[in-house]
Amino acid sequence: MTTIRFPFAKPPFRFLIDHLVQDADFLEDAQQILKIDQNAYSRLSTKLAKTDAFLGRSDLASIVSDSLDEGDDSDRIASIIYQIGSIVHDADIDALDAMDALGKAIEEKAEELTPQERRALTNRLRKLVAEPIGIAKQYKAQQLVDAIGAELDDFQIICDIRPIFDRERDRIDGAIPLTVLRLEYSTSDGDSAVVEVRVTERQIAKFGEKIADAHLKLKMIKELLANQHLPIPRTKSTVTEG
Repeated sequence: MTTIRFPFAKPPFRFLIDHLVQDADFLEDAQQILKIDQNAYSRLSTKLAKTDAFLGRSDLASIVSDSLDEGDDSDRIASIIYQIGSIVHDADIDALDAMDALGKAIEEKAEELTPQERRALTNRLRKLVAEPIGIAKQYKAQQLVDAIGAELDDFQIICDIRPIFDRERDRIDGAIPLTVLRLEYSTSDGDSAVVEVRVTERQIAKFGEKIADAHLKLKMIKELLANQHLPIPRTKSTVTEG
């Protein structure tokens, strides 16, 4: 599915879905959902309805793969459910109300689908995207992560040597080592930015100490949650594997 981007602030949900349901990629994805065999769809919707755990992308893909027939493109269908889920559950209204609005937009504006296909698509998306508790819980967790604001994408510690020339600049009198911390991050609006700061050797040593402290604290927090039988949803800020 193509992600529709707008040059300014995030538009109202109803404005967004009016554009979405006319998008060629969305309509192609809709056909994938509609092509699922009724028995396979029933298995999938039933499993999703019974799952109370946080459903991250890999967990969702596993349920989809187990439910569909061998010839179905389970990876693509899982991706479609996940992406439409992000639209419905990230709306500025309740998820079920958002699904009602999406269904209305499909009914009124998805002209390439027959009336019967529009109704079937809305019903299937409601069962696969809006109603499952596990999907709602996962997006709630992701919203808590994203609420922090800017997100670190990458960082580098660059060590450099700066020569010190004499007055005539024909001889090197010495050199000084410099260290630069380069942070690449994304803002809450989705824009990318970079900041570079000079750091001292003493600060580098403190970085190592603080990172070790953070590892220890996270380990203790995870052990506490495990002892209390509180699950940790898989998000980009909590998964340490891979």
